[in-house]
Amino acid sequence: MTTEQSYKRFGDEKYKNWLKTAESLSILRIRMEDFVEKETETYHTALLGNKPGLKGNICKNRCYFKNKKESLCDLCKDWKDEIFNNHATKYNICWENCRPQLWPTNKWEVAKAYMSRGHREHCTFGEFDISAIFNLMTSCKHFKDTPKNCLHEVISVRNKVMHSPDFKMSNADREKHLVKVLEMAKKLEQRVPKLKDLDKEIKQFNDLLDKNFSQAPPCEVDGKLEDIQNLKEIQKVLDREQQAMKDKLEDFFLQFEGNQDKSVKEQSQDLLDFLDQNNLQENFGPQVSKLKEMQEKVDQHEQQISNLTDRVDHLEQKKPDHPVLPDRPPKYKNHLYEFARKKLWPEPVFTEEREPEGYKANVEVNGQTFFGKGVWNSTKAAHQEVANIALQNLMLQADKTEESSSSTLLPSLGIFFGKVIVVLDQEVASGGGYSNKEEAIESAYEDLWKNLQDVMGPVQGQTYKSAILEYFNKHGFQNPAEEFVQNDDDTTICKLRLCGRFAFHDTVGSTKKKQAEQQAAEVALKHLSKILNFGPISDNVKNFKGVLKESLETHALSAPVYDTDSKDVPGGTSPEPSNLSAVKRPSDMQPDNISTSSHLPSCQSHVSVSAPAFVLDLHDPSSPDLQRKKARIDSSDNRSAITCFGKVTVTLDREVVSDGCCSNEKEASESAYKVLWQHLCIDALSEGQTYKSAILEYFNKHGFQNPAEEFVQNDDDTTICKLRLSGAFIFHDTVGSTKKKQAEQQAAEVALKHLAKILNRGPISETEKNFKGVLKESLETHALSAPVYDTDSKDVPGGTGPEPSNLCVIQTPVKQPSVLSTSSHLPSCQSRASVSVLDPQDSSSPDLQRKKARIDSTEIDMLLTVWNLKPPHVKVENIEYDENFKCTVEINLENFTFTNKQGYDTKKKAIHKTYMLFGCAMGIFEASIDEKTSSLQVKQHFSQKSLALPQEDVEGSAKAFCCSLKNITYSVIYEEQGPSECEAKLLVLKKALGALSPLFDYTSLTAANSPEKVQDQLSFMLKGADQKDPVISLDGSLVKTSIRLNFTDHTVKCTCKSSKKAARNHLSLRILSLLGVKTDSDSQSLRNRLDEWFKQQNLAQPVFEDTEEALGAKATFSVQFTCCSPGWENSWETAKKKLVEELKQRFQFLND
Repeated sequence: MTTEQSYKRFGDEKYKNWLKTAESLSILRIRMEDFVEKETETYHTALLGNKPGLKGNICKNRCYFKNKKESLCDLCKDWKDEIFNNHATKYNICWENCRPQLWPTNKWEVAKAYMSRGHREHCTFGEFDISAIFNLMTSCKHFKDTPKNCLHEVISVRNKVMHSPDFKMSNADREKHLVKVLEMAKKLEQRVPKLKDLDKEIKQFNDLLDKNFSQAPPCEVDGKLEDIQNLKEIQKVLDREQQAMKDKLEDFFLQFEGNQDKSVKEQSQDLLDFLDQNNLQENFGPQVSKLKEMQEKVDQHEQQISNLTDRVDHLEQKKPDHPVLPDRPPKYKNHLYEFARKKLWPEPVFTEEREPEGYKANVEVNGQTFFGKGVWNSTKAAHQEVANIALQNLMLQADKTEESSSSTLLPSLGIFFGKVIVVLDQEVASGGGYSNKEEAIESAYEDLWKNLQDVMGPVQGQTYKSAILEYFNKHGFQNPAEEFVQNDDDTTICKLRLCGRFAFHDTVGSTKKKQAEQQAAEVALKHLSKILNFGPISDNVKNFKGVLKESLETHALSAPVYDTDSKDVPGGTSPEPSNLSAVKRPSDMQPDNISTSSHLPSCQSHVSVSAPAFVLDLHDPSSPDLQRKKARIDSSDNRSAITCFGKVTVTLDREVVSDGCCSNEKEASESAYKVLWQHLCIDALSEGQTYKSAILEYFNKHGFQNPAEEFVQNDDDTTICKLRLSGAFIFHDTVGSTKKKQAEQQAAEVALKHLAKILNRGPISETEKNFKGVLKESLETHALSAPVYDTDSKDVPGGTGPEPSNLCVIQTPVKQPSVLSTSSHLPSCQSRASVSVLDPQDSSSPDLQRKKARIDSTEIDMLLTVWNLKPPHVKVENIEYDENFKCTVEINLENFTFTNKQGYDTKKKAIHKTYMLFGCAMGIFEASIDEKTSSLQVKQHFSQKSLALPQEDVEGSAKAFCCSLKNITYSVIYEEQGPSECEAKLLVLKKALGALSPLFDYTSLTAANSPEKVQDQLSFMLKGADQKDPVISLDGSLVKTSIRLNFTDHTVKCTCKSSKKAARNHLSLRILSLLGVKTDSDSQSLRNRLDEWFKQQNLAQPVFEDTEEALGAKATFSVQFTCCSPGWENSWETAKKKLVEELKQRFQFLND
């Protein structure tokens, strides 16, 4: 591999993160070697002395394990018993790893029994990876003093590194994994002294990688000492990279050994493509050959399946002229009884007649009598024959009845329901010690409920133990076994052991067995992910069976066992979600009618289409958010399009407290409902309406569960009201999208607008796109279960939908849109298409104030000329720029006191929560950080700025501790951008007000709609605490440029790949990169991704053809797209320069 190719590969930051994490595991493994060698030798010696007869004797029979069979002599059986007795779980022991005749003499042959499969040929420490070593330490009782949880977490890190499909990892994941590695090293440091300074060696390698691959490679080496040293460092990095890749390839071979599924072929092709693109195939010759052999086996397997399918289809087409009964007929009698009961008929009555040769039977069913035809040796056989005859006739009658009542007869559809059995041996312990067993038991069951709350929901009106036992009995799970541990301080810990078989059922069903099994595995993961210390399941995960198997193997548990039940659903119905559903539109948001026709034959009339209006559940018609949203209509296609509408279910358990103390319960209740009304940002009250009635009306309208009221009487005879929001809350996306994921994002956005203040989250950024991630993070911060998403789909006639198009309707509450009439390529009998669009002459439109006319650019014209991008194949539609304004608000706190009045169970928790609220408001950290580290991070931040630390003051009694932070002197700056100076000022003031209001005892403060009023709100709030007014600064404008290009019948070629398929995939990648589309090789092939993109844009798909070269290909496509400068810049010249750089990056994909 050349240095230039390495530099190109290392230019990807995510690839470097993957390599850094892999190397950290390698360094950890090397430093553990002496310890593991010594302890394994000690364990082997101990086994020799445990049982008389083991020491000094060797096996002479060449005993073996093979294909789940064994042949063992008495000596090897004794060794097996000793190994089994020292196994921590007793499940999933990989005996086939071992060569039993070597147990008396080789310590590693014994150790391999505690590892996962695939190590039969390995016999030295250097041949085992970190996962095998740590499986030994978790499964063997000899290593009982090692931190099992930390070992499991490092095994999980290793699995994520080795199972990464594209050799990539994000910065956040790398840092998270490094913390787990160093945490384990810290806990083992006393027993393994070599683990000291592990972080320094890891950092040294990371610095080496960044230093030598952060800039272009040197052109030549002049022999200087520093140059030679640099080459040595580079070679060291490349050697470690090669070892990491070998480990990954070997893991791939082990992971898919004996598996000939299609996914093996796809993943092996991805690996070959990666090695090919980086010219690494020569370095991994044996591995590349093995990958190709694996692909050939999968191809052969697929061909065999195809041949068998053809043969089955051929056999099914051959139907006998007459029914043939076997010598021993099946049990038709039971089926006849079931048929009669299903029809609510009387039980069938069987009789028989004795013949010289045997018996003939008759049966009467619902007034009809059927006679047997054959003579049988027994009455049972005769009954079975006549039952079959009766069934055939009755089912034929039922078919005719259905046929007469329906013009279309739909065949029955076989639906499969998956089931998976998991054998567990896991432990859940109560958090901390308790004075008696009852408290310890309840605490342990509460911890178990937290692990299962995603599937169980909240517990109300009963103990956690009763809720768990009720849930286990309902689902047929074995009840947990309770164990008690008495501590030295006379406190008690309760441990719940989950052991035995747990069956999980798929209740959705599928027409495919494999999909039903995947759904069953998903159900099991939802129950077990936290019990198995597995993180949240990503929305992108499809291979639930693989994830479940990996999670169980991490804990040395046996592999899951799958089964399916089938059920015939008459009429082709199935439990799959329907693609059509009604979407209710609020009455006050009626769609504009748009009539359009284009390219229609003369026999058709024009098409009238209803343009969907943009709808939010909570909105102010004059709000900037609503004005910026566009309901889009594509007039170029009259075909129906599927539009998806998202839905998200959020399970809440939150409390809203009345603002201040009131003299009676009625006032306290109204005050609490006012706070909730402010949180939800609901429209203004109607005349004579109370806050309570408005909230209840709103909750009933949206199907929410009404809040539960709880009153607290204070010592001064005042009353506080607490409203508890619990249960499932469903939020709907009413905008719709042709993409399911986008519809889910829109539903999450609606949920966040309702719940942001209830979840103590600040305002949502205008640039935020990952609303699902923000919602999930907000819920996790409050220990609430993850949201559940679903989508409904609806046929929108005429191709209308929320996707971008050339014609769009912008709703504005101030001015009615003008009407633009247009007709294009219409036959003489067609009327013109009338489309409502925004008046381009309306100078008051904010968007038109920001958009400027086309701007000529010499640099861009020269760039297009250099790349030979000229008409008619490439045209520049326009070049324009957007302008944004930046505004900041500086808050200077002096001797400020923040009092968190919320009561907590312990002083420690009160301090942590108070620092958490303060740090979030000041922007020191995000709300997603670990609450336990909040105080430490705030103090470190203050120390770095050389500021005096806040003084902590905790007051209160048991379970009602309140914390205050006093003498705070700190400056914080909030920043926002907007399309105008006024808008930018309004946004930043709202941001500051929302962030600071909890610190000034305004838990729910609704911002006004003008910057002057919000500034007054913020100033009065600060003055009330003797603080200075905010300092507001307008920092000028920012510019972003864009160019719109039109490619027509443009052709690109590829002749540099090893196969036609690889060439077409490469072309697809180049076209997608030209369009600026991010590719995800996990989900589907690049060719499919390209076709899907063009289909979503209602464009003709690219045409692929072979070239004259043997392995070449070419693609011809037509597309119109916009390319923008990556970010907002301080000047037009800088923005234009960035746009030119972006275009250069895009255009390079036009070349082979």
